[in-house]
Amino acid sequence: MIERPKSKDFEDILRFIAEHERFVITSHARPDGDSIGSALALALGLEGLGKTVDVFGGDPVPRTFLALPAIDKIKVTDLVEGSYDGLLILECNDLKRPGLEGLDQYFAMNIDHHLDTVPFGDLNWVDSSAAAVGEMIYQLLLALDAPITLEVATNLYVAIFTDTGSFQYSNTSTRTFSIVADLVHLGVRPSEVAQAIHMAHPPERIKLLGRLLNTLEIHSSGKIASITLSQQMLEETGAAPNDVEGMVNYPLSINGVEMAAFFRQDQGDSFRVSLRSKDRYDVSSVARLMGGGGHKNAAGLSVEGKREGAVEKVIGELEKLLDS
Repeated sequence: MIERPKSKDFEDILRFIAEHERFVITSHARPDGDSIGSALALALGLEGLGKTVDVFGGDPVPRTFLALPAIDKIKVTDLVEGSYDGLLILECNDLKRPGLEGLDQYFAMNIDHHLDTVPFGDLNWVDSSAAAVGEMIYQLLLALDAPITLEVATNLYVAIFTDTGSFQYSNTSTRTFSIVADLVHLGVRPSEVAQAIHMAHPPERIKLLGRLLNTLEIHSSGKIASITLSQQMLEETGAAPNDVEGMVNYPLSINGVEMAAFFRQDQGDSFRVSLRSKDRYDVSSVARLMGGGGHKNAAGLSVEGKREGAVEKVIGELEKLLDS
């Protein structure tokens, strides 16, 4: 039995949804499996209650997730307009994170599981114990007595499966497995989801992976590894920017490596950096120190400067974490 969250804002969100009819749902830019699966599951669940729902995103859906049920519901835009009673914003730390204009005109319900989220909505339900926002959306739909169809269940399973690193990360809990068991009972096929996520990549992604692994560096401690993606690599392989999802885990998989960094060239001398760690090290502390955020074992930040300087800054902070 999944416990009902003990949160006033959770109860207030339930009440607001029950009393209103038209909703807009969005999540963060550069969407991942949790943001996409959670948004779709919530939209389908609310529609099952007779609500009118639109889902908007600022960036295209990665190819990995194009086969998700009801994926066509996500409309890519840069401006949200229309008459809505409320905004449900998932996995964001402020209204700017989705990359959409017009969100500030709506009553905002912020639902997130990141430890460093500062409340910014009219209602804020933040649960850092949840492995994925997908867990929270499942609890919300249960409390609303919304129909959890196979389409809803599949989207929730993908949300949880991807944000736990296929159940590898330390955020995976007994609650995670209880929810996943419910979803499988509803008809989700774990093997089919795993194959769709891990074994259906376009050739361009594999070509890009080869180029990326050639940039592998294992730093002086032997416990930190990094890879670097340039814009030129994307152009030469024909890979899409979101084809890099999950590639930071390759350097982390090396025996003896405890932390990994993936440097992705953004614009000129600007890099987005994904950090990963094995159970013991909290890379979110480094991300927060450098203006980013995230989870204990999966975090991110941005850094300015030439590649060598950017790498030196980030790896230097990771080495300090290693020493501590």
